[in-house]
Amino acid sequence: MSGAAITVKIDDREVKELVGRIQKNLGDLTPAMKIIGSTIRTSIVRNFEKSGRPGKWDKHSETTEKRRGKGAKILMARGLAGGLAASINYKAGKKSVTIGTNKVYGAVHQFGAKKGSFGMVTANIKAHLRKGTKVKAHTRKMKLPWGDIPARPFLMIQNEDWTEIRAALNDFITGGNA
Repeated sequence: MSGAAITVKIDDREVKELVGRIQKNLGDLTPAMKIIGSTIRTSIVRNFEKSGRPGKWDKHSETTEKRRGKGAKILMARGLAGGLAASINYKAGKKSVTIGTNKVYGAVHQFGAKKGSFGMVTANIKAHLRKGTKVKAHTRKMKLPWGDIPARPFLMIQNEDWTEIRAALNDFITGGNA
């Protein structure tokens, strides 16, 4: 530093304690990252409950509507009792938080997939009745997926989440309730 300088000695007990907490807290941000993870996880679950935010996801295909029923919740076949929505979790570390799903099909729903983009599969079809006619057991080659799957981005942080995250970080740094 050039020019003039002063040395500040903190004598105020509360300020000393606050600075001490800030120093301590900046070493390991895990508690703050847990709060951030929980906030974002709650927001992502809300994305499922609202069938997409800020914009609505594409509706089900006719085939899916026939199977699940007209008006069935998108990506919520089991609600929060299982499936993709229930699998959202987070892992907090000292300097970051990771949020995602352990479901292998999660990426397909997040980013979408074009018909046949995963190649072909040989399906073993059991003998069955189709419109009153008996169909023999056979194999059939099928594209995966068998139809386009639109992107339904569920791993999204909403604008209102940032306010809650900032408040949690402020509380954590200043020794509040974090």
